[in-house]
Amino acid sequence: MKARLFDSGLLLASLAVFAASPVLAQSGKTGDRVMIPTLQSADKELGVQAAEAIRSQLSKQTNVRDLVVVPKADINNSLQSSGYPPTEALAPGDAKALASLVRAPQYIDGTVSKTPTGFKIDSRLIISRDMTRAQVLPSAQAPKLDDAASQVAKSIQAARKQLSGEEACHNAVAQGKFQEGVNAARTAMASYPNANIAGACLVDAYAALKMDDSVIAVSERIRASDPANNVALRRLADTYRTKGDITKELEVLSQLAASDPTNIKLIQDVIAEMAKAGRADLAVPLMRDLIQSNPGDPALLSLGWLVYLNAKDYKGAIDVGNEMVRVDTAMATADFYTRLAGAYSASGQAQKASETAALGVRKFPSDPNLQLLGATAAYKVGQLPQAMEAAKKVIAANPKNAQGYFLLATIQDSLNLYDDLYATIQNAKNNGVDAGALSQLALKQGSDAYKAGTASKDRADFQRAIKFLQLSDQYQTSVDAKFLLGANAFLLGQSATTDASEKKSCELARTARDAFNLASINLPAGGQKYPTEAAQLLTAIPQFTPAVDSYVKRFCK
Repeated sequence: MKARLFDSGLLLASLAVFAASPVLAQSGKTGDRVMIPTLQSADKELGVQAAEAIRSQLSKQTNVRDLVVVPKADINNSLQSSGYPPTEALAPGDAKALASLVRAPQYIDGTVSKTPTGFKIDSRLIISRDMTRAQVLPSAQAPKLDDAASQVAKSIQAARKQLSGEEACHNAVAQGKFQEGVNAARTAMASYPNANIAGACLVDAYAALKMDDSVIAVSERIRASDPANNVALRRLADTYRTKGDITKELEVLSQLAASDPTNIKLIQDVIAEMAKAGRADLAVPLMRDLIQSNPGDPALLSLGWLVYLNAKDYKGAIDVGNEMVRVDTAMATADFYTRLAGAYSASGQAQKASETAALGVRKFPSDPNLQLLGATAAYKVGQLPQAMEAAKKVIAANPKNAQGYFLLATIQDSLNLYDDLYATIQNAKNNGVDAGALSQLALKQGSDAYKAGTASKDRADFQRAIKFLQLSDQYQTSVDAKFLLGANAFLLGQSATTDASEKKSCELARTARDAFNLASINLPAGGQKYPTEAAQLLTAIPQFTPAVDSYVKRFCK
């Protein structure tokens, strides 16, 4: 639940209360004001009683010239004038706002509970100008509530010893006098050794001076006594990131998120840092809880969409993405459809990917990414003719789209349209697509045709292999292309020689002669990688050439 915040109308009401306050009516100088609102408790009445007990004990133990405890009546009047029940504990943001309105530089936040032996109070002293600057006070336990409250009152007085030094440090850091800030903070910590408020300012000064090791040392000391200290945790995360210690950074970020799970802005910051560190997977549980606690929030859904995608949690991304565009239709951009279709595809839902891409193309017909994705999705669900037409449209829209050419070639291969595929590779080369990549594509086609030929003994397969292998070698010479070209040519020559004899065919005799010549030219280079195989084939060629020459003379008159 989001915290309620005081409205501006409360200010005037509060000022009227202050004017009538007996404390303010006193003459003479008074000390700082400290506010003690209702404490958190399972028993609302106990929370009210504990706060009043601490006020009473602190007033008894201090002089008004040193410290003014904001009276219960002032607090209640301020709350009631803005519609707040005085018996309920305030959310952190509201407590800070109230403290500012009642002009209290410090306030107490705490919980009270009954124990088998009496009462227990856990509390913190907080600086009103920045509620992240807090001092955890020693836990107070006693058989009587007043006695526990008395312990808290004494702890408040002890903790306040650091405040003048902390203020001097704060002012020095604000003015860029960082070494003065260090000195002031150290003085404050000498007066109260466990001074986390002053320690936080010391950390700020060290950070400004780029003293990373000192930042870590002081921040870790603060974290040890106050694991939820926002300042220390943020400084540690920043410093560990600067030092490249990602493991420590992520550990601290997780602790930072756990320190205030209702603070949306804090959780968003932590999630963003986890994503920057390349660990979006750690942010997913935080994001899931945040979305569940704030359903329908467009900003959170948008952030969650990106977090789930980066974490490769595609199911979560699909759910959040669909909810995001339901809440805010303006988020259904071309990029959204591209990413959503990709998420469906990555999660194994090829049909949904195809449908999503098609919907995106209908809404954004000129978007090149969607066009390509639509063609890819159609191919993956077996809609080959539709996929081929879509891929052709991608290339027509941008003749230099390399992905479009490779997709079209893949589809044409699936449809056994080898002549078209050959033309696609040539077209791609003419439009500036990387020759090396096209050479590899042609090499694969040649290799596949060679394997088909060795199985089928069909000369058409060997001839197709030679065609693609020559193209591969033309675009980028390689030992593999040379060897396969020579091996294919040999097998083609062998097959043509046998049939030329049986059919007394001049055409087959010449095919055999040309094939063996091609093999003789390419096998030596292929022998650099395949020496044994190349040597065997080169040795075999002379066994065929006399017969082939004879057939050419006899059949080609």
